[in-house]
Amino acid sequence: MSILKKQFIRQLKRYRDRSDGATSVEFAILLIPFSAMIFAIIELGIIFFIQATMGHAMQEAAREVRTGQFQSSGGLGDAFAEKVCDNMAGLGDCGSLRIDVVSSSSGRFEPDMLPETERSDPDSPGAPPAVPANNYVQTGPRAVVVVRVQYYHDLAFPGAYTRLANASGNVRIIETVTAFRNEPFPGGGGGGGGG
Repeated sequence: MSILKKQFIRQLKRYRDRSDGATSVEFAILLIPFSAMIFAIIELGIIFFIQATMGHAMQEAAREVRTGQFQSSGGLGDAFAEKVCDNMAGLGDCGSLRIDVVSSSSGRFEPDMLPETERSDPDSPGAPPAVPANNYVQTGPRAVVVVRVQYYHDLAFPGAYTRLANASGNVRIIETVTAFRNEPFPGGGGGGGGG
């Protein structure tokens, strides 16, 4: 028995000391999590870049609403969305933008001023959500205004790997919001109307 035991121990040591193919096996084990991490970093960089650009574009367009310049030019919701899209300098699809410009009827900021965002299509679960129509309310001087811009970004890499999707259909809804009180510009009422 001791001879068999010694041979078994010798074989076990010889097997343990062999390293043929160990690098290939280790690479194969680490390939999936490493790739997922690299893809997530790239996708996250794209998302941050879109969000920064979109935030700047929204601030530029909202400044014209705040000063009354946009209202005096007769602009409506489609013109505001086009202005935001132009300020994004061609980054992204303008058909994936949703614009909400709302005003408070009470003259104070209220938590429920903005409409809810659907994160999935109730008619076909798993499909990307449809981009809702823009919601633009013409605002007057000293009106309390909230502007929200959402971009429905189709992720390039599967959400199962990157965990960046926050809506169904491998979509990330990127959102930026600003709130302000309009300046006392001449003309216009207190903030009703739609468009």
